[in-house]
Amino acid sequence: MEKEILFHYNNEVFTNIDLLNSLRSIKSDECDILYIHTSLNFGSPNTNIKKNELLQCIVDTILELKVSTIIFPTYTFSFCNGEDFDINSSKTSMGLLNDYVRKMPNSIRSVDPLMSNVLLGEHTEFVENIGKNSVGLDSTFDLLHKTKLKVKFLFIGPKIGDCFTHMHFIEAEQNVPYRYYKDFTGKIINGNEIYTDTYSLFVRYNKVFANCGSYIYENMMLEKNIAQKEKFANGYITIVDSQEAYNAYLYFLKISPNFYIQEIFDINKCDTIFNVSKMVAL
Repeated sequence: MEKEILFHYNNEVFTNIDLLNSLRSIKSDECDILYIHTSLNFGSPNTNIKKNELLQCIVDTILELKVSTIIFPTYTFSFCNGEDFDINSSKTSMGLLNDYVRKMPNSIRSVDPLMSNVLLGEHTEFVENIGKNSVGLDSTFDLLHKTKLKVKFLFIGPKIGDCFTHMHFIEAEQNVPYRYYKDFTGKIINGNEIYTDTYSLFVRYNKVFANCGSYIYENMMLEKNIAQKEKFANGYITIVDSQEAYNAYLYFLKISPNFYIQEIFDINKCDTIFNVSKMVAL
């Protein structure tokens, strides 16, 4: 792999080699599957190369880890927002890198108009023929949890507490009281095929709000070395094993089913009115 400058920060340059070393230092290469959340907040991008060249260089660096399967979230929440879902052209708001991978010719995107994922690599069963409950039975998250393969969640830029979507699978599995299943219906466009379908999402009741519990969860995992964190340029890269992350999340839910919300849940003070103007997160 030839050295290429990716970012400038604090009068220093940070290259793809630096990124690869950071990824290896937290053992990102010691797994079968990497599920990757991204936010490229590391400094000023190298303006001497085009944006797509920089994004491809980052993808190539990740692939240099030789992990057999890489998955990126490409959620759109299309039906939640009253929009059609086109598997080939519906953009994701999960970051520039994720949307770039979505358009790569060798990537495979799951048919999920709410929370699709895009995959590079060997184990395509995690995005093919999945169920119609985006965080429930037969979802990508459910399949990742049940597999005997070694799965890690990698955060290139964001904190675990910012966007650990797998926690909503855990909430669904545990049937937390402050969420309920809601069906969304719309049109799916898959090449020449256009059809109407219905998918389900485990949404929060109206007037229920998240608190800072996900950051307490993250800090505990870092303090106990369940998660590993590495400085890179102006940001961080964090990784955690899926089963250890699952167990740690359950630990707090067992302390209180209300641990991750602002107030103790009272069904009499909440309702199922769904009036989100533009849904971008669950």
